[in-house]
Amino acid sequence: MRTALRATTAVLALFGAAIAAPATAFAASSPVQQTATSPARSQVIAENCVKSTVIPSRFGGGWTVRLTNSAHTGATAQLRDASGKVLQTVDQSKPLDLANGLRIDGVLSAAPVFKQRTQGGDMPWSPTAFPKLPKECFTAGSLYSTTKYGSVTVLTYKAGPQVFSSYIVENGKRVGFLHPAPTAYQDVRKVGQRYVRLTIDGEIHSWTGASTVSPKLGVYKIAGGTQVRLVKKDGLYGVQMTSHGTWSNWTYFAKGKSAILQDNNTIIVLNANGTISNFVYGFANQTAPVWNHA
Repeated sequence: MRTALRATTAVLALFGAAIAAPATAFAASSPVQQTATSPARSQVIAENCVKSTVIPSRFGGGWTVRLTNSAHTGATAQLRDASGKVLQTVDQSKPLDLANGLRIDGVLSAAPVFKQRTQGGDMPWSPTAFPKLPKECFTAGSLYSTTKYGSVTVLTYKAGPQVFSSYIVENGKRVGFLHPAPTAYQDVRKVGQRYVRLTIDGEIHSWTGASTVSPKLGVYKIAGGTQVRLVKKDGLYGVQMTSHGTWSNWTYFAKGKSAILQDNNTIIVLNANGTISNFVYGFANQTAPVWNHA
């Protein structure tokens, strides 16, 4: 249990979540500048692991193609009409559409290329490179472990001591990327109702059925004795956590996406919609937080 016991509380980004600046309560709406080795770097990586751009379609008439390069799901190109309506999509499920002259080469690679043309036959394809992602947005090293949870498979790679990253595959399609340590103290991705966690030591944990159904402000009890308080301010949900029976002075908010808190052997995931999930290390069955009082 190398990663079970942590003496301090950490708040981290969950694919773009805001990192709290713990100077004052309710100060979590803006990230803080920290060194490259700090957990806050995971936020920078998360925000840069999905990039989009819009280019003109070869069909003209105000039509466009939106190109999205994602470390989580690969490259996607959407053909849109002048009103913005999506007419056709090519991605990892279907990287070639001859009928509409759409194509992606290297759809899951580090350098995918979009190609389009208005006619078939010998007409050449017009290439456009997808937005480039930082090298931190791709797995590196050799395959370290393969972990399966039903239709979900987690492929974890090791590039050095405490330098791990993972791809999540569901039903044969890549659906997630977990950031490499030590730039992320821990990382979690939600796939359907399942949470998948990558630790700094390359361990994978996953759980389901341990999430509240709807947000209800107040104090919740977590299996193992930890308590969390759900609040809401300026339209954002925030959470405060106990550490060894004492309430933290800081309240952390999920701005747009989820945030993670950890104390000792308890992981708390606050989703942007106000629902809370938890993982208690060493418990065979994970149960949802139980609302106690306002």
